[in-house]
Amino acid sequence: MTHLSGHGLVPVSARSPIGLNLLCLDGGGIRGLSSLYILKQLMESIDMEKPPLPCDYFDMIGGTSTGGLIAIMLGRLRMSVDECIDTYRAMAPRIFTKVNHRLNLRGKVQGRFDHVAVEDGVKDLLRKRLLSENELLFYSRTEPCKTFVCSTSKQTGNTVQAARATSAATSFFDPIEIGNEEFVDGATPANNPITEVWSEAYDLFSDSGDSSWDLEENISCLVSIGTGVPNPRPFGDDPLRIGAKLVKIATDTEKKAEDFAKHHPRLCKEGHYFRFNVRKGLENIGLEEEAKYMEIISSTR
Repeated sequence: MTHLSGHGLVPVSARSPIGLNLLCLDGGGIRGLSSLYILKQLMESIDMEKPPLPCDYFDMIGGTSTGGLIAIMLGRLRMSVDECIDTYRAMAPRIFTKVNHRLNLRGKVQGRFDHVAVEDGVKDLLRKRLLSENELLFYSRTEPCKTFVCSTSKQTGNTVQAARATSAATSFFDPIEIGNEEFVDGATPANNPITEVWSEAYDLFSDSGDSSWDLEENISCLVSIGTGVPNPRPFGDDPLRIGAKLVKIATDTEKKAEDFAKHHPRLCKEGHYFRFNVRKGLENIGLEEEAKYMEIISSTR
């Protein structure tokens, strides 16, 4: 795969009886299309004529921000990668249409993009798949593929609320209130949610009665997919731009990927951890530039 960083392809077996297969999806706005095209190539490497559904291959699919939306589509809604690509492209013009960026009456900055579009898009998906708008994200703990999305609270509502919570990126979409809690996207501190997915996998799959249980020993395949490498720029003197630069630093996904690999050398050495990302071609595409989807596709292929 041109321009991709990675250590190999997903093993060509179905869900492994001797280990867990985990999929982790970065946030990245419209660049989430890149992660979908990478995943498409991986699924086709397993079976070109009939690529498996990711939910039939992975034991858990987790993501943050728009990666969380993709995780919901692939995992909870059991969509194929091609279905997800078509849906994501169809939703993008609505999701990333700018609205007035202003302070509300309480002095909070409102999102630049319409959060209602996210809700409506997910509701449409649920209706098309004959599911209720109140369908829970974790419908059953016995389902083979678990779905996990990052937000600033551990409480999980229904699928629509979870989609809004994980996509409520600060200054992009408004926060969402579920019950008495306000949710904002986990993508600012964790645009690469690898450590969050790892922690959630431990909680979900560990044997509570066995204190010696080790997640590393039970991993068959951990796949982490990025949405491009940021283009590093020096700080300017304008103090109004410092916040944006701090967010840029905080979303340095490759640094987090490298740190995870350093802390889990055995996974890398034994060929169980794979990180795929486009190294060149996406660095100047903003999270909201949905009109550049063809550039995203060509840079990923």
